[in-house]
Amino acid sequence: MEYMKIIELNELKWIDIFKPKDQDIKFLENNFRFHHFILEEIKTPTYHPLLESYGEYLFLILHFPNFYHRSKQIQSVEIDFLITKNTLITIRYQDFPDFENIFQEAEQNLTNYLNKTTGHLFHYLNKKLFSKMFPELDEIKKSIDDLEDRIFKDFDDNIIENITYIKKQILDFIRALKPQKAVWEAMHDTTLEFWGEGIKPYISDLIADYNRTLHFVETHREVTDSLHLTSSSLLDNRRNYVIKILTVFTAILLPLSLFASIYGMNLTYLPLADHPNMFWWLSGGMVIISAVAIIWLKKNKWI
Repeated sequence: MEYMKIIELNELKWIDIFKPKDQDIKFLENNFRFHHFILEEIKTPTYHPLLESYGEYLFLILHFPNFYHRSKQIQSVEIDFLITKNTLITIRYQDFPDFENIFQEAEQNLTNYLNKTTGHLFHYLNKKLFSKMFPELDEIKKSIDDLEDRIFKDFDDNIIENITYIKKQILDFIRALKPQKAVWEAMHDTTLEFWGEGIKPYISDLIADYNRTLHFVETHREVTDSLHLTSSSLLDNRRNYVIKILTVFTAILLPLSLFASIYGMNLTYLPLADHPNMFWWLSGGMVIISAVAIIWLKKNKWI
């Protein structure tokens, strides 16, 4: 795999660096005036979102959810941005198919995507990345709706496990997006100062996409939390019902077992044990005791 790719049109460039090596850092050092602290920082993932302005360039660290459709897992991936007035540099540390498809699309349509400023290119890239999230959120919403139907129509013990799995997906989504809320809130003033008033509607559009995405994710989390509580309550009720039934059976059968055990003892003398009607008396007594136990349990609303 090629570790550095460059596409350019006129004065505008997009440089993408994958898993930066020493030669990549040297290239940036020789061709740009980035602070050596930043060059050291981009050698490895940072995990914490960041937005800093250095006058001649911006340094951003953002994270995006990466969807692994085969395993149905979501993992946070980091993209570092070094942005000058005529160059957008992206640094990545993991495979990110959605990003790679966007880069390839821009590579094949240079006049459409590299025809204005790095601010417009930044908007184009992030707009595309946000748009990739909505179908995944729709899939999560569909799974939540299916679970809701199952809970109230065809409840089974696997529902708790299914809800936990969806909650894990939502948590991974939130883990990627929510920590950078402060970065997106500061994006407006910082980028206007760097690119000017002309970029204002584009950055506002990205901030709106971010807030909308985060709102959807948090709404999904609230719904799944409610479903988890509901399903846990239903499961507890089912278990309590089973325990109650077993308790009732125990209460009915215990006196019968006691009578049977007593007359099953190998003792020299048992009252009426040799009487020819003892079997029928014992059986009748057991029936009467069972009936009394059932009436008593019903009167106390145990059954």
